[in-house]
Amino acid sequence: MSTSTSRVTRRLSQLRPPYQPPLLYWSVSFCAGAALALIETDLWITALSGAALTLFALGSAARIGDVSRHRRVHFALLMLTPALIGIGYWRADAMRLPPHGLATADLAGQTVQLRGIVADDPQWRGGGLRLLLDAEHIRVGAEHRPIDDRIQLYLPDVYVIEYGDRVSVEAVLTPTSGAESEFLQWLTNRRIAASALARSGSLELLGAADLSWHQSLAADVRRALNRSLRDALPPPLSGIAQGMITGRPDGIDPELRSDLNDTSLSHLIVISGSNLTLLTTIVMASSAWLLGRRPAALLAILAALAYGTLIGPDPPVQRAMWMAVAFAIAHLLGRGASALYVVAATAALMVGLEPHILLDLSFQLTLAGTLGIVVLMPTLSQGFLSGQRGIAASLRDVALVTLVATLATMPLIALHFERAALIGLVANLLVTPLFSWMLLGSATIAVIGLLSTSLAAALSWPLAWLPLRWLVLVAEQASQAPGAGEPIRGFAHAHLILIYAAILIASLRPHSERVARWRRVHRRARLTALADPLRKVGLEFVPNLRSHLSPALLAGVAAALAASLWLSACSAPDELLRVHFIDVGQGDAALIVTPDGQTILIDTGEQSDHIVAALRTHMPEGARQIDLVVITHPQSDHGEALWAIRDHYRVSRVFLSSYAEGTPFGRRLIQFLADQEIATIRARPGQQIAFPGETDLLLDVLWPPTSGLPDRYLVDPNSTSIVIRARFDDAAFMFTGDIGVGQELDLVRDPCPRARLPCELRADVLKVA
Repeated sequence: MSTSTSRVTRRLSQLRPPYQPPLLYWSVSFCAGAALALIETDLWITALSGAALTLFALGSAARIGDVSRHRRVHFALLMLTPALIGIGYWRADAMRLPPHGLATADLAGQTVQLRGIVADDPQWRGGGLRLLLDAEHIRVGAEHRPIDDRIQLYLPDVYVIEYGDRVSVEAVLTPTSGAESEFLQWLTNRRIAASALARSGSLELLGAADLSWHQSLAADVRRALNRSLRDALPPPLSGIAQGMITGRPDGIDPELRSDLNDTSLSHLIVISGSNLTLLTTIVMASSAWLLGRRPAALLAILAALAYGTLIGPDPPVQRAMWMAVAFAIAHLLGRGASALYVVAATAALMVGLEPHILLDLSFQLTLAGTLGIVVLMPTLSQGFLSGQRGIAASLRDVALVTLVATLATMPLIALHFERAALIGLVANLLVTPLFSWMLLGSATIAVIGLLSTSLAAALSWPLAWLPLRWLVLVAEQASQAPGAGEPIRGFAHAHLILIYAAILIASLRPHSERVARWRRVHRRARLTALADPLRKVGLEFVPNLRSHLSPALLAGVAAALAASLWLSACSAPDELLRVHFIDVGQGDAALIVTPDGQTILIDTGEQSDHIVAALRTHMPEGARQIDLVVITHPQSDHGEALWAIRDHYRVSRVFLSSYAEGTPFGRRLIQFLADQEIATIRARPGQQIAFPGETDLLLDVLWPPTSGLPDRYLVDPNSTSIVIRARFDDAAFMFTGDIGVGQELDLVRDPCPRARLPCELRADVLKVA
């Protein structure tokens, strides 16, 4: 009986939280006080929170005997915990965001003239661009005044704009301070003073601003890496890789992004604090076995600093970078066990400088992901980041740390977005073990592409295509399963606290009790059969293979390879000509795909999201090029999305009307094609374009005449639309652009006017004008 009692007492003693230094309680208490002030809690909630933190400090003080010396000093410092709550509350209350100057000027809904500098890489949104503008000057009527505000600007027209350009634009303002909209509140938390909608055609480029050398270098490197990935990988894989490597947020079409959100996989493809910490951890875990713990930590610090500088000056990225650096510094100094204190103190310092960041979701995800790794990984993996267990164990830890960060951030995503992917845990188990393969493989391809595009394309299949294609496959299939993207009703802060409390309690149980027995009993038997054949083929260099090889990692790699190979086999071309009429809202778009994989896009529409999503679905698997784009006439609803398409695919040739210069859009389009060095062809009746194959595809141009049109036709761009008849074997398709009744009658009377040879109008399918 006494033996059983002593065993229970010993287990209870192990479950008691160990003594924690005052620094941890100070950091938590300061952040808690700031949070209570920012969310304006009731007095009783503030008092209850303070009492709970004080009790935790007293509980830690009960273990003060674990400290070998300076016990009285430690006890006195712990008793300052309630004071830190008050200091945090006072600091946040004193630093409340004042109303922005734009809001106090009562400019809501007014049209103003803005001048400023583009402060981030432009993003595709719908049929236009979204810019972050550091506004320098504003004109309201006859009044001119300088300002120093950050504005999110939406341009309905597409221009070639880069980070650092100085622009002038007319726009309608919507200040963010005091707004009830959640989106505007989110902008307020990011120090953005207003949202603005630009007037069509009002943008004027004023030249490039004077950026610092490292900002210019980072912008140039981002553009070069994005171009390298675009040329080496097909959409949407190139967009996913760009999101991981350069932080580009708009390289993925909304349909795929929705699938990723519904399956809780979107965190893998955006630059966030958890991903920067993952990068740091991956570098340390994958190199510690070779270089040693401290050199690996130094390498990780350099990687985090370089990565944060590359992504740009966005405050959330910079905060995430310093959090990751603090995490690595703890291991560099040989105090990996103190990483929790270092991360907590770093977070408290950031909150002290900018208390409002506690309301920023990106900071919350950064903190949750980093703390999840710091708290759970030593519990789940003995000797984590020690570099003493060989390469196989390091690879296993890389996969495990990705999963841990995912689980740590999922409750926050559920709280903020009120949606949870019940299938997300399964999807993450299938994908996250390959995250390091995706990240490092994509980075390698991006760098190789700077030196040789052909070499990068050749190596992209094993290095990046396989894991990225597996990610897309899992997202698409899991999004169709029950439990994908389910709404959550009533998930509140109390549930969030309970979940994180359970995670914290689970982390207190010793690693040896929860994991070691399972490993001893099960892993030895399962890996013996796998380890012995590998030794026979000369893999003795892996130390203690039976102890370090991860079945889960090998299973994930095998599954990804098998699925990807199956997809490649199933994507072989058939003997059919495929014609897709694409719903792009206002406007037209149709895609022709020949049996040999040649592609012709007739018009693009103006909603870039729609056409990019459709191309991802209907283009041949792995296609990176559109052989011909036909813009039937120079209006934005037929050609505006070409800018975004060019950002995802190489365009060989563009077919234009002889009257393309007749509209402002047409002139902007011609300038864009010249800047991009894309070959153009001008249409004339009787012209024929052939796409050879086992059965040739022939495009016959029927309209418009290059001369002799009446003035009433010339003033209407629709009247000069290109009319094309596509012939494949004995089938014919007629594409008529936006011609009117008069032009249709002209064609009936004289198909292909002034052409050398007569043309036919017969068609099996007519795209009605």
